Amino acid sequence: MLIELLFAGIALGGTAAVAYIRGKGIGRQKALPLPGEPPKDRGEAVRRVLKHLQRKTIAELGDGTAAVVQGTARAIPGVPLLRSPVTGTECLGYHVDIRATYLAQGFRFPQLREEARCVAFDVDDGTGIVRASAEGLELAITDGPIGRWLPPLPPEIARIVPPQYQMWAVTVEEGVLLPGAPVLVCGVAVRELAATDYRDGAEMLVMRTTSTFPLVASTDADLFKATERPIAPEELRTPRRY
Repeated sequence: MLIELLFAGIALGGTAAVAYIRGKGIGRQKALPLPGEPPKDRGEAVRRVLKHLQRKTIAELGDGTAAVVQGTARAIPGVPLLRSPVTGTECLGYHVDIRATYLAQGFRFPQLREEARCVAFDVDDGTGIVRASAEGLELAITDGPIGRWLPPLPPEIARIVPPQYQMWAVTVEEGVLLPGAPVLVCGVAVRELAATDYRDGAEMLVMRTTSTFPLVASTDADLFKATERPIAPEELRTPRRY
């Protein structure tokens, strides 16, 4: 829900910011993107946040900075990996999307089941390292391989498909986040004491979710090219009326 609300804020707050900037005659930068239709599912909402918000290097992050960072996913020593439910792949995170094979209203294939899990992991972009918290993290990988199954469904798929759809053909898309993979993460950077170095006061950067800003991640290849006019988080704030 927070992700959908944020994207609505991207559209509405961004439009207000543009009007304010134009009214004050400030700058001549490109206008913010026009509002689009509301996201149709969670995965799309995650993708929109990563596609449209401003990116920074990890070295540019300060305490409380909200931004998208791009780097390489690294496993954290001592944090057990997950095993994806369909292929059984050891991974940092996975996203499974199961859909019916008939078209419903809106010419979309109905989503029967979605499951996404992720452990905490580090992101290294060459300028620094930031930790992506697992708490509240929304992972979406929508460019994984898609398989189609006819009933009877294989056990690993049948156990996660709702009972009323067991006799339908389904498509299954499973995306996994592997150690060493390129990844995009968006959240709020917070400086925290490192658990192993609390005695000497050493700090580390952690990307977290807040009550007003989500924590999202994806490995979708098309997201790594940013939009021409990325939206800075502060532009989402509606200006005061005087």
